[in-house]
Amino acid sequence: MADPRVPTNNPRGPVKPAGAARRHKLLLLGAVLLVVLGGGIAVWAALVGVGAASPASVVPTPPPSAAAPAPVASPTDSAAPGPAAEPTGPAPVAVFLGDSYTQGYGAVPVERRWSSLVAADAGWTEVNQGLGGTGYVTTATPHACGLDACPTYVERVPGVIAAAPDIVVIAGGQNDRWALAGNPERVRAAVDATFDGIRQGLPDARMIAVGPSTAEPATALIVELDDWVQAAAERVGAEYVSLIDPVLIEESMVAPDGVHVTDAGYRALADRVLEQTGR
Repeated sequence: MADPRVPTNNPRGPVKPAGAARRHKLLLLGAVLLVVLGGGIAVWAALVGVGAASPASVVPTPPPSAAAPAPVASPTDSAAPGPAAEPTGPAPVAVFLGDSYTQGYGAVPVERRWSSLVAADAGWTEVNQGLGGTGYVTTATPHACGLDACPTYVERVPGVIAAAPDIVVIAGGQNDRWALAGNPERVRAAVDATFDGIRQGLPDARMIAVGPSTAEPATALIVELDDWVQAAAERVGAEYVSLIDPVLIEESMVAPDGVHVTDAGYRALADRVLEQTGR
């Protein structure tokens, strides 16, 4: 028998209890929320990429600024300069002991004589003690050397020492050719005395020996004198320069007097000395 509380003629069918209806609404609401949330998640993933490491990866970065210009080095940025060069001392003093070739007979101006050319090229201060007509044992008249007395090389050794030079150049000997013919041993002894005396008085000085030279072919006696000069130089630790081996003076270098040399001859003599002594 039907329940008299429930109408039987309801066109919508039987009425569901109230509790069931509430549950049905809640289920529908949950489904709607799931759909909405799922769609939002899908949109977010599409925008930022699935599996982004952190929120920072989705923060837009500012556009790169223009490259900064390379820094310009200032004078203080450059390498520090090296130590200042030490000031050089005074030029070495060089005494030239010799004859008219050393005195520069015929050189115009006198700075073209070979001793001045050597001193200028080597950076020395020249003290010229050349006296024309003199030799190891030979004196000359005042007309030859320009002085009241023209002493020999040996007699002028004290003057060389008194100048206290750094360098001593002893040159010549060809004026002794007449003495060589009469008493060669006297000439040889004078050569030794000249070199020994200068070395004893100037033990630390640099010594350079320049052998005899002639405007005419060298005789056997001149060759022998050249050998004595070389031997004396080696004994006292002096450098040696020969002007006859090989022969230096050519015919074109001989002055009109037939005895001395022209400026070209002085230049050649200076070059021989410079080349063989390394300045």
